[in-house]
Amino acid sequence: MTDPVEVLVIGSGFGGAIAAKRLVDAGCNVVMLERGPWRDTVPNRSIGVVDPAPLPQGGKAFTHGLRSIRSHLSKRQVLLNRKGFVEAYHGDGINVVCSSNVGGGSHIYAGMLAKPASPTYWDGHHPSISQARMDDYYTQVIQLLGARAAAPSDQVPNRISLTDYEGQLSTEGLANPLLGFLLPDQPGVPAKVTDANGVDRWECDYKSNSVLGSFSGAKTTLDFAVIWPAMQKGLKVQDLCEATAIYKVGAADKGGARYEVQYLDHRSRTSHSLRAKHVILAAGCLNTVSLLFKGRDETKALTGMPRLGMNFGTNGGYFALWRENAAMDLSRGLPLSGPFRSKDSPSTSAQVLRAAIQGIDDMPLPQWLKRWLRKNTFIVALGKDHNNGSLRVKDGKLTVRYDKALSPVYQEIDYEVSTIERTTGTRIHAPRAPITVQPLGGACLGASVEDGVIGANGEIFDNPGLYVADAAALPTSPGRPPSLTIAAWATHVADHLVAAIQRDDTAQVVAGEQR
Repeated sequence: MTDPVEVLVIGSGFGGAIAAKRLVDAGCNVVMLERGPWRDTVPNRSIGVVDPAPLPQGGKAFTHGLRSIRSHLSKRQVLLNRKGFVEAYHGDGINVVCSSNVGGGSHIYAGMLAKPASPTYWDGHHPSISQARMDDYYTQVIQLLGARAAAPSDQVPNRISLTDYEGQLSTEGLANPLLGFLLPDQPGVPAKVTDANGVDRWECDYKSNSVLGSFSGAKTTLDFAVIWPAMQKGLKVQDLCEATAIYKVGAADKGGARYEVQYLDHRSRTSHSLRAKHVILAAGCLNTVSLLFKGRDETKALTGMPRLGMNFGTNGGYFALWRENAAMDLSRGLPLSGPFRSKDSPSTSAQVLRAAIQGIDDMPLPQWLKRWLRKNTFIVALGKDHNNGSLRVKDGKLTVRYDKALSPVYQEIDYEVSTIERTTGTRIHAPRAPITVQPLGGACLGASVEDGVIGANGEIFDNPGLYVADAAALPTSPGRPPSLTIAAWATHVADHLVAAIQRDDTAQVVAGEQR
């Protein structure tokens, strides 16, 4: 039997990638399991990635767009393409979209990075956690990703100040978000650059860097920006390997392993396992919570966690078609423009953004439809909801329940949508149940097992050595794009784990000297 790995990270998004890099930078032995594939992009070509899967752009949107479909009405998951880009989940009162790639949600996010709406977001959840202590982690992540806000001198096309319907859309009082984009040094003339890690990427051309990925590398994704540098320091990444179960290992294990993780290799369609001293769950909110439910209720390998599945939130997620029928080409620009609200809006939480439909030139569609798409967009909204939902896994069926009527942010969004329609003469079409790409909670931070699943170091109260570093851990909705907050939390978790490992190593040395 092979020796256990020191730390096994499940997932490679803003939780897993950031935690893994922090750990290998500190000298830890880390293996990462990721169910999705590497994507075929300019940066990944430049570092020699083997067998990458295409982004769902152009005709590939029809073959590589959907990975799988799940519903609360059935325990069966329909796997359409193991190399597909997103997983769609239909819940009770909510619809959720998750991505599946090396780099996780960084391929589907719009490159917006922001701190929570509340300046005291981290206060009051655990005596050892405070906003003041977390602020430095936010700064470190911003520096790592090279994020900055767009300035007027960047001349970003179709920004809200240029497309505000003569002042009916207002950005007053709303902070300009930081952007994980490589904006051109010379506006309108994107150039190819090579970064300090030898990765090639192009500056943004404002044409095809959408929520369906960024082939050029203009959008900063975690695969080349974080995971690749960590691999140079020893991180081992096993892509297309999906964790399926977690078991505790008996105290008699000679290698010191505490957990065994079973996983499915989607290339060979064979099952394998890895033993580890520490396991960090960062598989995305729904998948992390599902693994914990399976370990506790089905295999009986995990214990406790009475608050598991509670306080699920959507971060006010909303997605709809916006029939603007504009005179200009709205497909050019950044993936999201904003945030904004209607003029003189009374809203205090909801923020609205315009999502451009990009990559139209490569779509196998008739010209009349391409012209129509360029004139129209999607409208996106978010804000702090009340985390009043729940997740549950029973007999293999994942059920997510959510009632938007219990969160006032959705009343604000309804106000914004109706006011925008009325004042701009446009039409907005949304599904009855909201769509969110920002599911969170279910394994939340708390002061004790009575009000949370994990403690101040991210470790599950009832299962030492098992950690949560993704959106499932967030105690409440941040009300702003959550990627930066997830990354800050993962950095915090990794630093505390490094300190614990170092203490254990020191104790072992001292014990050996005393023999």
